[in-house]
Amino acid sequence: MTRLPVGRLLCLAAWCLLVPVAVGAQAPPEMGWLGVSISEVNEELAERLGSIFGPAAGTGVQVVDVLKGGPAEAAGLERGDVIVRVDAQPIWDVRQLQRVVRAQPISTRVVLSVLRGTSRVSVPVTVGPMPLAAKAQLAGERLGFVVREVEDTAGGRSPAPVRVVIVFVDPDSPASRAGLQPQDTIVRVNDQPVQGLEGFARALWGSQKSATLVVERRGAPSPISVTLPLPG
Repeated sequence: MTRLPVGRLLCLAAWCLLVPVAVGAQAPPEMGWLGVSISEVNEELAERLGSIFGPAAGTGVQVVDVLKGGPAEAAGLERGDVIVRVDAQPIWDVRQLQRVVRAQPISTRVVLSVLRGTSRVSVPVTVGPMPLAAKAQLAGERLGFVVREVEDTAGGRSPAPVRVVIVFVDPDSPASRAGLQPQDTIVRVNDQPVQGLEGFARALWGSQKSATLVVERRGAPSPISVTLPLPG
């Protein structure tokens, strides 16, 4: 598994095992969500945890940030906490925690075992539904890019229409190999117009073996169409 810088972990809460859904207007699947930005436990932190809690305490997942209004904030999870267990399930790394949480039914109450300072703490938390923006990120990150929704204020319309803009492309990804670039605006996915994160998420989650994106690029005389294979 490739480790990513902490700054990308919130958006790329995404090294996930994603299953494409049927083509059509079906909404993205519901997935459990805690509302935290997380990272792997690095070597320095593992050594410190081992000196406090014993040699077996060098694993888990560190909470980098707690998102305002999310289930984790309501439960009292704190930045710097190290999650080592969800109910009876030991947690070894970021990908495993993501998989465990996303598999939980919405509104399920789980107990997180947390290392905080010099104490072991149990934190009950009610799993919430993953927000649409996060689902859209997961959809794009299957292909190696990150998007955000921006308002198009150039025309002076109110409310301003929104665009889905690529803000990051992983250099070692299908998106990069297909030629997608940061600042590209996604206007269609599989012949479906994209007018915000909801449309983007629905269209891309509905893809099966491949996805065809039409993007507008600053300086290009016409929209650019690219087809990307989806991971199995």
